[in-house]
Amino acid sequence: MRFLRFYKSNIAEGRGILIFSILVAIIVRLIFYFSTENIPLPVSDGYLWQLLTPLFEDPLISLTGSCILVAGMALLVGHINTAHVLIRRRTMLPPAIITLLFSCHPAFMQMSPSYVAVLCMLFVINILFTAYNASEKAVGAFRVAFVLSLGSLFAPVMLVYIPLSWVTLAIMRCLNFKSFFAAILGALIIYFPAFSFYIFSDQLDLFLKPFLSVLDLYTLPLLQFDLISWGGLAFFLILLSLTLGNNYINSYKDKVKIRAYLSSLSFITITAILLFLFLNINPEVNLYIAIGVGSLLLSHFFALVERKGGAILFYIFILLLLLICSLSFYEIS
Repeated sequence: MRFLRFYKSNIAEGRGILIFSILVAIIVRLIFYFSTENIPLPVSDGYLWQLLTPLFEDPLISLTGSCILVAGMALLVGHINTAHVLIRRRTMLPPAIITLLFSCHPAFMQMSPSYVAVLCMLFVINILFTAYNASEKAVGAFRVAFVLSLGSLFAPVMLVYIPLSWVTLAIMRCLNFKSFFAAILGALIIYFPAFSFYIFSDQLDLFLKPFLSVLDLYTLPLLQFDLISWGGLAFFLILLSLTLGNNYINSYKDKVKIRAYLSSLSFITITAILLFLFLNINPEVNLYIAIGVGSLLLSHFFALVERKGGAILFYIFILLLLLICSLSFYEIS
């Protein structure tokens, strides 16, 4: 019982875990900056990312950009939890867990279009939660499609999530014919000006390039995984399975609205994992989205632990994150 009380007061409900995650993030990024050689920036056909890539060729600027976006994501998941009462207990776990997850591999140290994609997806989640059972259903659908289309200017694979968002809108009781057409309008508002610019500047081939990348489907991403990647993915899937099972068993403890929130998060996370494994279009973007959205599910699970086994599992989670981090840095050193 003393062990569980310590966990609740210092981890589930305390600020210590957030301070720990910030320190880990700072230390890991300093080690990365001073001990590793330059790693090429992630490649994306996104229109805006291609314009910004030269800016982030400086390792310090790239590292600073990733730090800023990780901090932004931590603030946003904290806001989502507080504003929508996702977790029925005061906790700092949402910003702490997402910070730790995005500090456990050298790839996360650099600025990437995937970070922009995660930030956009978290904004979409906030919009979805706000739109739950709203009278003006079309407004939420328009905003979701608009933000996803904006994110696709950095990572084109975000366009895949527009039709998938209709499922989450249905879960949020926010889907009808008007919201369907509003979603299409939200995408057109972004892409019609982009199309007009490229066609009038006689650069139509550059506009079509992200869409033509869909044809590059010859190699499944999962066939390119190394041992560390498989190990990390397996552990994440085990944790996710436990989280989904726990949500199903204890769903009666949450309000109907919170159950809808958790169902939406589960759908987005599972879909992102499947896209990461089987869709060879910017697969790292789908991985980042699965981690970012999945962090809210993990936070909900670990914040409401009532048994010693759950607390032990959290410490195993932290130790394995640190192990993956160490092995990853050893691999590239």
